[in-house]
Amino acid sequence: MTDTIAAIATPLGAGGLGVVRVSGPSALAVADAVFQSRQPLSRVVPRSAVWGHLRDGDAVIDQALALVFHAPRSYTGEDVVEFSCHGGPAILRAALTACVRRGARVAGPGEFTQRAFLNGKMDLSQAEAVAALIGARSDAQARLALNHLRGGLAGQTRPWREKLLALIAALEANLDFAEDEVPDLPRARLRAEAGVVRSALAAFLDAARDARPWREGLRVALAGRPNVGKSSLFNALLQNDRAIVTPLPGTTRDTLEESVVWDGLPVVLTDTAGLRRADDPAEREGLDRARRAADTADRVLWVVDAGAEPNADDRDAFRPRTDGGVLLVLNKCDRPAPVDAEARWQKFLGVPSAPTVRVSAVTGAGLDTLRRVVVDGLAGGNEPDATAAGLNARQRQLLAEAEAALSRAVTDEGPDEAIAPELRSALERLNEITGDGVPDEVIHAVFSAFCIGK
Repeated sequence: MTDTIAAIATPLGAGGLGVVRVSGPSALAVADAVFQSRQPLSRVVPRSAVWGHLRDGDAVIDQALALVFHAPRSYTGEDVVEFSCHGGPAILRAALTACVRRGARVAGPGEFTQRAFLNGKMDLSQAEAVAALIGARSDAQARLALNHLRGGLAGQTRPWREKLLALIAALEANLDFAEDEVPDLPRARLRAEAGVVRSALAAFLDAARDARPWREGLRVALAGRPNVGKSSLFNALLQNDRAIVTPLPGTTRDTLEESVVWDGLPVVLTDTAGLRRADDPAEREGLDRARRAADTADRVLWVVDAGAEPNADDRDAFRPRTDGGVLLVLNKCDRPAPVDAEARWQKFLGVPSAPTVRVSAVTGAGLDTLRRVVVDGLAGGNEPDATAAGLNARQRQLLAEAEAALSRAVTDEGPDEAIAPELRSALERLNEITGDGVPDEVIHAVFSAFCIGK
């Protein structure tokens, strides 16, 4: 990496502050050429800030602070200068243009973090955590990403990698040397120790699957027959008039999705069409989509009118869930309703043990309870293992491949020579998580998904 890169490191758009970052072997020379202060930045004490003016030739761009970092004690491991100036788009573009004119080039997506990885400042799982932290939509997601950024995943996989390396070394020694030259490793013990690692991997993957809602968000669908107030409840939960509400049945024809955060947990909330018999092709398609949304949601909020008498339309519309993922929501509780409405609806729909909450989309009564029951009932109210929950798709795939290779090694009845390749395959998959021996195309794919400037 002999070139020097520069980029705007803050989001596009006007703001109080903006940052332009420069990194590379000529970073200090580029910075000195565009920044005027009492002393050259190349002579500034490292890791300190200097006030001055950003310039492009004789033209003054803005007042700014320059932060100076010398290699290798910087984010990228190279010389780095960060200019903090006013956050107007025109100012930031002018500052970046001035840096490019003085010898830098515009950085590609994620190139600063890629250099940090290539310079040994972080492993690949930590680099991926940077992107996850930037993209976090909730406090919980941010904490999961921060755990990986601090080395949580590398620490989790290290004992497994060390055990596999030891098994491979012992097995290959047995294969290469005479029995009286090295201690023998009995096949039963070999498979047993490999099985311990396989079991640990399988349990870790199970924990990752169970933690999916914390990573991707709970999928919660509102369902029920027409005119029970689903769209009004959807708007109330969002605290925004997102769905059209009218007294006419069939107003909602399609699914409508929005993201919210409840108790630190991301939630994808889906409003659906009222379930009833329909002859209109467009309405039938909307009903099919409503059914699919209810079938695939983590939890269904089955909405009924608390004061209405249950009827055949309610029974025809209702579809129970074998996984117990239905929460019965008695809406319109601001109106008169029977004292035993909960029990009556549970009995009528055939779900006597379904959790039930009374709410009013009009007054907001019961909405906090509803949110709490959704989160506590589905996620247990507690955050899962942070390292397992923070796994991304690439990492989960590599772990699954390692677990499959170890399963083959444990169950293989052939000679020891057949086990060694499976152990090596598992070790290679685990190494790829932290970036050891990872192909260049994988590195490119990982960092191409980053934002420019990070």
